[in-house]
Amino acid sequence: MITNLPEELRESGAIEVRKKLGTITGGNVLDVGTDNGDFIKVLMKTLKGYNSFTGIDVSEDDIKKAKEQFQDAPVNFIVMNAESMTFQDNQFDTVCISYSIHHLENIDAVLSEMYRVLKPGGYFIIQEMYSDGEQTKAQIVDMDMHHFNVKIDTLLGIPHFASLTRQQLRNFITKVGLNDIEAYESSWSIKCLFCDDANKCQYPMRTENIEFLLKQIDDDLDRIREHPSYGELIEEANLLKERVKTYGSSGASVVYFFGKK
Repeated sequence: MITNLPEELRESGAIEVRKKLGTITGGNVLDVGTDNGDFIKVLMKTLKGYNSFTGIDVSEDDIKKAKEQFQDAPVNFIVMNAESMTFQDNQFDTVCISYSIHHLENIDAVLSEMYRVLKPGGYFIIQEMYSDGEQTKAQIVDMDMHHFNVKIDTLLGIPHFASLTRQQLRNFITKVGLNDIEAYESSWSIKCLFCDDANKCQYPMRTENIEFLLKQIDDDLDRIREHPSYGELIEEANLLKERVKTYGSSGASVVYFFGKK
């Protein structure tokens, strides 16, 4: 964990989540929707202990990038659809999913599969952004950026959906059948505890942040330049740019669920 944490980060709830993870011996861990393995890096730094990690994702490109980052670590990355995993029942000591629920076309199916491959007594961990609650204007811009990206992806046939409320997420998790469910909330992601840029990120109006976000909006628009809806989204993009210039952007708040099978 970096020293001299920003006050907002210290008070965000992220430290409490880190402490919770520090009580868990992960054993053999499955990370669903692993992308580039970002959450695995966090778990390596926060779990009480672990034996190995397996990361799955439907994207071959993401799996390739993940493999390049973990060449000398006990991590196995596999291209796999989380709705129908090829793993045996009760195979993993811990299962987790991070920032991926809003990409799932069938949330119930994926969570059910995660439960199936989890050993009795094992931990089920979720990290996910949420859309409700008292969030700053800069955090609301972050959600607006996400939802604009959702529209672009949807037009291109890429599964991507609006972020859920805390209660909607809890409803999905409750149906899984977990025991001892605990929920933690944080206005900063736990990975920020280990990021050298954390002190910069407390300033949502910093120039490099604004420039990055404006470019991101333009890049999203360019993806649908030949699409019939391109003209309709230009006005929305311009309004979003004005909000970025006015408020900047900070990561939306995060909820963490811990449960046992």
